[in-house]
Amino acid sequence: MKLKFIKVFLVSFFLIFAVLNGRFLYANAKYWLDNGVAPVSDQSPAPQKLTNEAPLPDKAMLVIEKIGVSAPVVFGVSNDNDTIFKNLENGIVYYSNTPKPGLKGVSIILGHSSAYPWYKGKYGSVFALLGKLQLGDKFSVRYDDGRTFNFVVKQSVVFSPFADDSRLTQIEKSPGTSLVLVSCWPVGTNYKRIAVQAELI
Repeated sequence: MKLKFIKVFLVSFFLIFAVLNGRFLYANAKYWLDNGVAPVSDQSPAPQKLTNEAPLPDKAMLVIEKIGVSAPVVFGVSNDNDTIFKNLENGIVYYSNTPKPGLKGVSIILGHSSAYPWYKGKYGSVFALLGKLQLGDKFSVRYDDGRTFNFVVKQSVVFSPFADDSRLTQIEKSPGTSLVLVSCWPVGTNYKRIAVQAELI
């Protein structure tokens, strides 16, 4: 009787876990079916020179081939948490207190790592595989006016949003041009955050 109860409990637990984390499991399965590496193009656009001639537009895509991400960047969002959360249904959100990706300074982009099955929008787990990015991996931000900015990963930091962390201070004070991708961590919780810092190539 005890063994039967344990079997029923385990089966129920894994079924509930699969339902609540279906997007994350799908993303991982796709990643491993591609042998852990998505094809990387050798024809990456040349990095653009920083210029003040024309402002960057409010339409762009973040493309991370290694983990199969191609998502629109949502601009013009206030820094209110509820507004940011609502706009994450439409893609990944550019944190408006920072420079636009590609401009001098430290830019920040926020995205979901997981969401419940009933979550609106198709970007509920856009950053589910963010933890697989490693030192030297490359990705790009492609604006709709043709300007493309390529970045290379320099570090990944897991931190508590409720405590000061000197590593974040170092990232914020980084010289040059960098982009930080931020999401909840581990997947399925909002206990901590992961920040992946990349520098403009």
